[in-house]
Amino acid sequence: MRRLLVPSFVLLLLVLLVMSCSKKSSQPKDKVDENGLTDAINDFVPDSLLDILDSLGMPIYGGGTPPDIGGTYWSSPFELIASNRPSDFIGAIYADYYVRFSNQNNSNLTIVVDYVNGPENGNGLGGFIVGQNNNFSVFSELTVVVGVDTAYILNLISGTITQAGIEDFYLALFMLDNLGNPSGYFINNSEGRVFYDSDGLADEVASLPKKETVLKSFPGRTVSTVTQ
Repeated sequence: MRRLLVPSFVLLLLVLLVMSCSKKSSQPKDKVDENGLTDAINDFVPDSLLDILDSLGMPIYGGGTPPDIGGTYWSSPFELIASNRPSDFIGAIYADYYVRFSNQNNSNLTIVVDYVNGPENGNGLGGFIVGQNNNFSVFSELTVVVGVDTAYILNLISGTITQAGIEDFYLALFMLDNLGNPSGYFINNSEGRVFYDSDGLADEVASLPKKETVLKSFPGRTVSTVTQ
């Protein structure tokens, strides 16, 4: 019986090709780093801010296999539970928060976010999703323009998806960059607030409402999420 002789350099090439194909097929399209977040999230959220969020009790569920969270959800009572701003009143009830998640893509860990919170709203916001099992976190960057001033704000939502809605719904709003805050309208960089649905469940609803004209308030103060 004749043996087929293969030159050594051909064998080496075949081995390299097999190794290359194996490595390529095992790599996710969007890498999850050691902290459980994607490169895209780590690019715009500094470690210092992640430390602040952790110190204020904001949960972040990392991982590359988040659950499907598509739908619209209503958080009420929407309570301020933590802040690094001395003037804030912990326990204040803010305007109900509505959020819609759509176009979730678990191949590149992206998602689209729309929200309504009192007179504020955001439409078609690009976001990044991480998580595993039924737990998830969604990071998005808000561009807020007031007059001639612009600021970039982290909008972070975490929770556990269920058939009824989102259990333990948390939302954090923190200033990423107020670009010098020339008019004094915005809060300082790295300042922000953590909110919680105090009845434990953000219910799933049919659709987003229209913007509300009046914010909920507490005596002597009208609350606002991103301003002084």
